Amino acid sequence: MSTNFNFSFGTLTQRADRIDSLLQRDAAEFEHMGYDDSYRNRLKADVEVFRQLPSDDYWLGQQMLKTEDKKRFQQSLEDQLINLRFRAKMALGEQSVEYRALRFGKIQTMKEQDLIIFANHVSTTCREMLEKLAQRNITESMLEDLDVTTQQLDDAIDEQKKMISTREAKSFEREEKANAIYTQIAEICEVGKKIWEEENEAYYNDYVIYGSKEAVTEDEETQAEESAE
Repeated sequence: MSTNFNFSFGTLTQRADRIDSLLQRDAAEFEHMGYDDSYRNRLKADVEVFRQLPSDDYWLGQQMLKTEDKKRFQQSLEDQLINLRFRAKMALGEQSVEYRALRFGKIQTMKEQDLIIFANHVSTTCREMLEKLAQRNITESMLEDLDVTTQQLDDAIDEQKKMISTREAKSFEREEKANAIYTQIAEICEVGKKIWEEENEAYYNDYVIYGSKEAVTEDEETQAEESAE
């Protein structure tokens, strides 16, 4: 989804504030067209709800935190596996079938999801030869710690993916609400132009400017503010 206008959300709320002022200024004319104070108050409430929505920067920050958690657990798991690799090599011998069965050579080239599968393989295989590995202090407790870190990484990957989905959903929600507000602004501006067409050029131009899909230039905004005073 994308917005129906070519300016920022901050500009949208500012335009909505200006439209609120114009609706108050031209209340009598708009009421004659069926737009009373209750309509203005609903629009104002919608804008306030939109203004309070967390920005994409907030959700990006949350996503970055989840990504950092994932990286931290991934690094911890890699460190534990590298430690096990060294101990297993000393205990079993680098050329032994038992050591080669552990497949340690792939650790640092694995993607995070594959690392989880590999860590589970190492944990299971080491338990089958724990008696031999014990001479270099590879213990059940060490393997349990490996299992815990493996699960933490698995959970962190899920949390990161969930946050990415949440950020996308929140972005859609903001765009949807922003488009709804802009649609109301555009409607008000169409009515405002109809009201002041051939009646008051300055008032008419207010609605031309704030109903536009494009960004308002500084000169246009100054002129509009002066005409509203």
